[in-house]
Amino acid sequence: MNKEIWKKNLEAMEKWYPSFADMIREEKYTKDEIEVEIELSLDGEKVFRIKKDNRQLYLGGKRNAKEPVKLWIERIGILHKYTPFFLFGLGSGAYLKALVQNTEKEVNIVAYEPSISIFITMLEEIDISEEIENRPIAFVVEGLNDEEFDPIMKKVVDIESMGFLREEVHPNYKEIYGETLLKYVKPLQRMVQNIRVNYNTGVLFSKNMAQNVLHNMKYAVEGYNTKKLSDAIPHNGAGILVAAGPSLNKNIMELKKAKGKAFIVAVDTAIKPLVKAGIMPDAFFTIDPHKPLDLIAIDGAENIPVIAPTCAHYPLLDHQKGKKIFYFDNYIIPYRMYERNKKKFYDVSNGGSVACCVLSLLYKMGFNTIILVGQDLAYTDNKTHADGTFAEKMEEKDTRNMHMVKGNYEEKVPTLMNLRIYLEWFEKYIEGMKKYGSGNVRVINATEGGAYIEGTELMTLKEAIEKECNGEEIDFQSCIEHMESEFSDEERRNAAEYLHSIPEKYEEIKKGAKLLKKAYQSLEKSSKSGNWDKEKYLKTLNKIKKLIQKCYGNDGFQLIDLTMPSADYIIRSEYYYENDDVMKDMQETAQKGIKYSELLETAAGLLKKLAEDTLLDIPLERNTLDDTEETAC
Repeated sequence: MNKEIWKKNLEAMEKWYPSFADMIREEKYTKDEIEVEIELSLDGEKVFRIKKDNRQLYLGGKRNAKEPVKLWIERIGILHKYTPFFLFGLGSGAYLKALVQNTEKEVNIVAYEPSISIFITMLEEIDISEEIENRPIAFVVEGLNDEEFDPIMKKVVDIESMGFLREEVHPNYKEIYGETLLKYVKPLQRMVQNIRVNYNTGVLFSKNMAQNVLHNMKYAVEGYNTKKLSDAIPHNGAGILVAAGPSLNKNIMELKKAKGKAFIVAVDTAIKPLVKAGIMPDAFFTIDPHKPLDLIAIDGAENIPVIAPTCAHYPLLDHQKGKKIFYFDNYIIPYRMYERNKKKFYDVSNGGSVACCVLSLLYKMGFNTIILVGQDLAYTDNKTHADGTFAEKMEEKDTRNMHMVKGNYEEKVPTLMNLRIYLEWFEKYIEGMKKYGSGNVRVINATEGGAYIEGTELMTLKEAIEKECNGEEIDFQSCIEHMESEFSDEERRNAAEYLHSIPEKYEEIKKGAKLLKKAYQSLEKSSKSGNWDKEKYLKTLNKIKKLIQKCYGNDGFQLIDLTMPSADYIIRSEYYYENDDVMKDMQETAQKGIKYSELLETAAGLLKKLAEDTLLDIPLERNTLDDTEETAC
């Protein structure tokens, strides 16, 4: 045991979960029958070799431990900031460390370890203190706090984030902990069964994210983005963020007085209560890839302009008749439309909720005064949302076991872990706004309930409107109707031509997958023959590497990665039972590669068809009947 590493890891853990660290220190657990031995791989990394029931296997490559982790991270790719990431199995911590180091701090990581012995050995021998300090990783360990998995799962995976859920199982855990893992993987899969469909060869397959991006290209090609919105809207007054927290019902009618005096942007869930109250926001923001249409299905709402990432729920955007305004959300295809035209596609910061996006948007638009309404970030009056959102009368929840945080008007208010993360994001973002902004940025919290947000000024909405919304009236609707496109007619044609080329890119990947399968089959044949030819082996591996890199470099691959079975076991690795038989290693690598190639070919074929259905009908020329001349606001 390395006492220094042990101390550093537990001290780092105390920052987020002091009681969990105390349970470990006080040894409130019983070690299981797993024996853990530590070895060095040939590339100098610590790897765990475990023994159970006369079986032994490595939880890291005994020859090359670094490369599989690197390949895994490349496959994971860029994650959305509001991704809930479940890692089943920790091993020597290499995959967890790489995940933390290569993702945004807002990514919610849940790390489940089925062996208390492996977990304790990791804390004793592997320094993960920097990774633990980086963000509140939710550790769940069998025999220590496994009863917390279900509540953590329900808190981390919600309507705002489940479309970006990622699940990964550490290599070799399937072999020895298969039944144990199923107890946790299955409930998680049931939660998202409506978004992960098509069971194919034993793995889940979903194409909803890709559907959203490809369907929404017919709108994104028109070139309306948040930068052009900022250019069109005067921002010398106040911007109002209307969220859907329980306190919205207390002061919603006051917003009528702000109409035309402040730029009002609502979150999607707040649309129904606003429209029922006779208040049409100037725009609304949506990010959820599966947002139920029922939440905005009210007469008149269809004409409200919508601000969204390209991965937003496409039926919702199809439903809207108003202007559709996009921002860069890390998807390559819409980014390329702008890049080809030497244009910049601006982003919006995201802390995990749609309200975070609205705050970032209003700040980036240049509003020095931002007023928050309905931004409870807590279960005010024991409710999740305002009445009129998910139900006419929201039911009260049992909040006795929830986190308690400082309230705006109450000493303490109940909240959930995900809401607390959003709260911390708001505080840090507001701090950054004041530090790096114009110097006179103000955020007024007129929520009249909920959690206290450090850096905000408390004020009733009535008072905030009287003080900050008293300038000349502005027709924001006209400003948006007449906003300019980012693309000239020629640039729009260029963007449309690029979109028409996407189906062929998927055909290229499909062909590459077939060649990849052949290369792996050649490797398998060599391994079964027993004829070891090192030169031929290395040549085949180099060919495989080039084919994979070519697929990765294709603009269409990012959406394939979303539709590939992210919850399946890692299939491209060198992990195996303790075995010095090189031929067997080759055979296992080849079999996994063949499996991957087949899945890649299937995904490419499906997305080619989807791209043909969604992109080829986009006209090359802009519909001039929809054009409007620019007018000053």
